[in-house]
Amino acid sequence: MELSEHYNTQRKKMILPEYGRNIQEMVDFIVKVESRDDRNRMSKAIVNVMANLNPSLRESTEFKIKLWNHLAQMSNYQLDIDYPCKITKLEDLLKKPKPLPYPSNNIRHKHYGGIAKALIQEIAIFPESESKDVLLEMLANHMKKLYLVWNKEAVSDEQIYLDINEIAGSDIVKNRVRLNETRDILFKNQKPKQNKPFKKNNHKQR
Repeated sequence: MELSEHYNTQRKKMILPEYGRNIQEMVDFIVKVESRDDRNRMSKAIVNVMANLNPSLRESTEFKIKLWNHLAQMSNYQLDIDYPCKITKLEDLLKKPKPLPYPSNNIRHKHYGGIAKALIQEIAIFPESESKDVLLEMLANHMKKLYLVWNKEAVSDEQIYLDINEIAGSDIVKNRVRLNETRDILFKNQKPKQNKPFKKNNHKQR
C-alpha cells in the first residue's frame, strides 16, 4: 500500500503550526499571485481568519501587528504586499543585543561605591561653611555603614576620614567629629529574624 501524497509527514514543514496547514497553504498561494492588489486583498482576509483564532484579542493594535508579522514569517518574507505596520524579520529578532559598556571609572574603594566618590568630589568644591561640615559628617556616617556592610568588623573613624581625603585628593575634612558607634551600625545592619510558622501537632491523642 502506497502512502498518500497528502500525509502530513510528506508535506512541507509548517513555519507556524499553531495556525494550521490550511492557513499556511493560503499564504503559499498568495505569494504566487501576480496582482499586487489581489495579494493585498487576500492578505487582509487571511489575517482576519488568523485573528478569529483569538477573538478576544482581535481589536488589539499589538495583536494585529503580531499577526501581520506572522503572515510575513509564514511566507519566508517573500510576500510582497503593502503591510500596514513595520515587519521585523526573524533573523533580526534573534540577533544578540550589543553589550552595554561598563563604566570605565577605576574606583579604588569599591565598597563605598561610585555615588560616594561623586558626592565627595562635589563637596570638595564647596566653600568652607557649617553646611559643608554637616554634609561631610552625614556622608562619613554613611560611608562607615557601607564599610561595615562590606567588612563586618570594627573600623575607626580616622580610617573613614582618611578615605574621604584620599578620594577627594585633598584634606577636606577639617572639623572631625565622632561618628556613630560601630556596634550601633552593626546592630542596624543585621536582618531581623523571621519567626518560624507555628506547626500544629497532628499526632492523634491516645
